[in-house]
Amino acid sequence: MKTEKLWGKRLAKAPAALAEIFTSGKDVRGTLPADERLVPYDILGSRTHVLMLAKQKILPKKEARALIQGLRTLEKIWQRGEFRLDPSKEDVHSNIESWLIAKYGLEIGGCLHTARSRNDQIALDMRLYLRDCALNFFSELTSFIKALLDHAQKERSTIFPGYTHHQPAQITTLGHVWLSFAESLNRDKQRFQEWHERFNQNPLGSMTGYSTSFAIDRNFTSRLLGFDKPCPNSLDPIQNRWEPEAEMGFAIAAMMNHLSSLAQTLILFSTGEFGVFKLDDAYCTGSSMMPQKRNPDPLEIIKAKAASAQGLLASLLSIGRSLFLGYNRDTQWTKYWIMDLVDECLPVPKIMAEIIGSLRINKDKMTVLCQKGFITAPDFVERLVQEWGLPFRQAKVTVENAVKYSEAEGGEQISSSALERSLQEEGLSLKVEQGFMAMAQDPKFIVSRRKAIGGTSFEALGRNITSLTRSLQGSRRWLAQKRKQQSMAKTRLAEMEQDI
Repeated sequence: MKTEKLWGKRLAKAPAALAEIFTSGKDVRGTLPADERLVPYDILGSRTHVLMLAKQKILPKKEARALIQGLRTLEKIWQRGEFRLDPSKEDVHSNIESWLIAKYGLEIGGCLHTARSRNDQIALDMRLYLRDCALNFFSELTSFIKALLDHAQKERSTIFPGYTHHQPAQITTLGHVWLSFAESLNRDKQRFQEWHERFNQNPLGSMTGYSTSFAIDRNFTSRLLGFDKPCPNSLDPIQNRWEPEAEMGFAIAAMMNHLSSLAQTLILFSTGEFGVFKLDDAYCTGSSMMPQKRNPDPLEIIKAKAASAQGLLASLLSIGRSLFLGYNRDTQWTKYWIMDLVDECLPVPKIMAEIIGSLRINKDKMTVLCQKGFITAPDFVERLVQEWGLPFRQAKVTVENAVKYSEAEGGEQISSSALERSLQEEGLSLKVEQGFMAMAQDPKFIVSRRKAIGGTSFEALGRNITSLTRSLQGSRRWLAQKRKQQSMAKTRLAEMEQDI
């Protein structure tokens, strides 16, 4: 047996590494506790806070040096997997502070919380975590969109059957289809960028929401944490802790809707009834009982994750509807929901890129489908209007009757006899030559005529690809700039710590 799966030898390939993890989900793997993920962010925030306290002479340099050294030591211990959160200490903040008190005593360790509350600590940790998530989603989408553009360029002239209501609608090209998904995902990418621009503000120093009498420097901590500025009002980020999470949740849910639609499209077109696509064995599973099966499990899981994303988004939004003034413990649950959302959905653009990259395309079957179901009829109407100046409505009625009569003849394209009969009934004495009939229903000729913006002609698709390519170039520059901002902030923090 080539694999140890229950479907034995049905598939020629073992599952792709990402597909195997993706498909098994939480069945055989656990997830980290929420605050385990926040350890590096909480340490970073604490180091910055201590440095600020020393700069403002709120904390003596000797105590600040000890705390910073302790925090950096603790981070190394955590990176080695030797620091685990103690549930009896409730959260990441208390665990870290308790560790420092145990190491240095209350006289030093007990100073860490000066001019700070757990309210602004968790708001800070989540802003830092979500900021990284926004950049990660932005990066994954940028890569996937680039892959879609490459496929669109390759398939600019590949005719493809378009559908509405699950019925044949109009001829298009496969390149046009890939570009349609690239456009929607580009908007999703922009939502993550907009999240960053809206929420890259520093809540540290907000305290419980009502500020502090200590002479803290919030601009200083903002620069060292890579934020654009402090949150202008100390109460706002505490009162509305749900909002960055919910807006991130919406960006993820919108992305997942688009990816779920793409998944369903691939599933249907890869069925035996269509046979347009064939999924690679590495992205299929078999059956424990039915030896013939090649199931598109990863694509089906994407649809399930999209449903989950909508439910979690609804929960995130609901938290914000009935909060009393100040901090409310309700908002603690937003941490769990947004982390679940990120865990479930961050791998999706990458695995979808792998699936499409390994897809086998049956162009012969596409050609057959582009000659069935009277799929060329809408363009035939336009040709009647353009050639003979008929009112659109009259031309449509004429073609409707011609379709009906052709269907009765057993055909799936408009026949000359059916069109002639329909023209006579409409009182139209038009001479339609056979050459016109063939050209007006030729798929390649049809798509070549749609030169308008957004059209399916080779030129129109080329403009679309060029536009999106330029957008991606700007995206890469923006991403590099934001990551550099964070990297430089951490470097400045480390340098300033050396000067204490």
